[in-house]
Amino acid sequence: MIGETYFQLRSRLDERLQRLSTLLRDLNGEAESQAIIANLSGSLHEPFVFVIVGECKVGKSTFLNALFGQEFSQTKGISAEEKILLYKFGTEPCTVPITPALDEVQVPATFLRDFHIVDTPGTNRTETEHQEITDRFVPISDLVVFVINAMNPWGGSAWQFLDNVHRHWMRNVLFVLQQSDLRTPEEMNVIIDYMKQLLRQRHGRDFPIFPVSAKKAYLARSSGIDRETLMRESGFIPLEAHITEVVERNTSRIQKLLGAIQLARKILASMHDRISAHATQAQRAAEVVREMNIERELQIDRTFKKILPGLDATQQDYQESCMHIAALAEKALSIRQAFVKDDPEDQEPSNPKKTHPTGANRAQTLDHRLFQNLQHRTEDHWRQFGLMIEEDCLRYDRFLHHHGRGTIFPPDEKLPTETDPEIRRIFGVHIDSTIRRFVLSLKLDEILDPGLRAARRRARWVPWLVTSTLLGTGLAGYHEGWAGAGIAFAVGALLLGITFFIIQHALQQAKQALTGRLDQSSQDLNEMLTHQIRVDMESFFGRFLEILEPAREVAFDQEQQMLTQIQRLDHLIEEFECMEREVRAFAN
Repeated sequence: MIGETYFQLRSRLDERLQRLSTLLRDLNGEAESQAIIANLSGSLHEPFVFVIVGECKVGKSTFLNALFGQEFSQTKGISAEEKILLYKFGTEPCTVPITPALDEVQVPATFLRDFHIVDTPGTNRTETEHQEITDRFVPISDLVVFVINAMNPWGGSAWQFLDNVHRHWMRNVLFVLQQSDLRTPEEMNVIIDYMKQLLRQRHGRDFPIFPVSAKKAYLARSSGIDRETLMRESGFIPLEAHITEVVERNTSRIQKLLGAIQLARKILASMHDRISAHATQAQRAAEVVREMNIERELQIDRTFKKILPGLDATQQDYQESCMHIAALAEKALSIRQAFVKDDPEDQEPSNPKKTHPTGANRAQTLDHRLFQNLQHRTEDHWRQFGLMIEEDCLRYDRFLHHHGRGTIFPPDEKLPTETDPEIRRIFGVHIDSTIRRFVLSLKLDEILDPGLRAARRRARWVPWLVTSTLLGTGLAGYHEGWAGAGIAFAVGALLLGITFFIIQHALQQAKQALTGRLDQSSQDLNEMLTHQIRVDMESFFGRFLEILEPAREVAFDQEQQMLTQIQRLDHLIEEFECMEREVRAFAN
């Protein structure tokens, strides 16, 4: 194929330009850049123009058919001896008149996508036609092919036409001696030598001259018999090599390839800078979000440390409240309370109106008294801690908006100025609820009840023992005298003393159980409050995650997207750099 290496380079460059165009659309590149790439891609496909000149009946059409291996230069109803025919690619064969002397012929031949062929009437036609060719087509041509019949190479009109070609365009001219197979090699050598001498005399330069047989070349390409021999004998191999050289060493075409590459690289560099800036901004946004989240966790820790003194104070207040409750329990567990008559309803847990063995109403149980006492002691400082948390949340909110301007928030975002009173209220409710749940879970009255009930059961023995002692003493005195009465009284007194000891022991065990429970519960309350405070801290500062998490996801997605696009740009930049080196090496 003529110019195969050049067309392969152009095809690969065009493929990269198409990928760049797609990338520009994906990255919302400037419309101007997209238009430039589209124009570059279109300009690369500007066809090579071959002008075929010669006298009538010298075999120009046969030569063209043989050169491109396809019979395209004869169109029904059109004579190449009458008009200039400009062959272009078309999906359907058709002829469009352009001027009285020029027709555009569209043919579905693939090679016409890359080559426009100007098939001229004979040089022995009118001067007007000569002027049309020399003025319109020769200046834009990449190659002017003079086809001369080897049987009559001295036709005056062909040489006269060459005289009209401007010297500037002479560099694009070559000569083809058609039907050279009809002469002997010796004759052809003489003709060629004479033509070279004549051209030097008339035009002062050498021109490529190729003796060919278009008939053999066409048979080599269209038939399946001895193609290599026919092609070798046709003389088309050196001719095609020269035309390929003309195509592939066309300076303006090579410069157009290099220009397209350099302009594409410039657009890529600009896009790379813009996307890198976006990537940096996305990375900065992601970093800001990470910093904000770290600061949120640090702020939770700082706020919690501020509340630690409150936990210590509450533990101390709880211990003092426990001492107060222990004093009440001491009174409830006195010997006198052991002789208080049980309420029959006390054995019915389902009765809401019953009283406790301590004599207190249910609303005034030891648990409730402990809660009220502790609440009274701690209410003020927990309210202060609620205000502290509220202020810390506002402080972090201001920090978040200040450092997030231009990334998480708009650049003109105003800083928050008001606290959220709900934080203080919710925190107070949670602390109060935690203390209440903890104290009521102690069930102090249930600790006292077993001991007090046991003491009262033992206390019921006392009247019976007193009666028995008095009766025994009287009977012993009656029968045994004073000695017997003393012994009986002493035994009764001993039994009464043992009973009182048993009663006192039961009450003392209840006191010890209560004291032990209170002592153990102090640390439990501290742990329970600590857990609740941490939960509240996470909740109050967790509301900022509603801002940070979406911002983090958006920043992360943008960062990954930008990095992916940068990789695409880097890869395409590298390909264009390699392409430029390859084109320069090809040009040299």
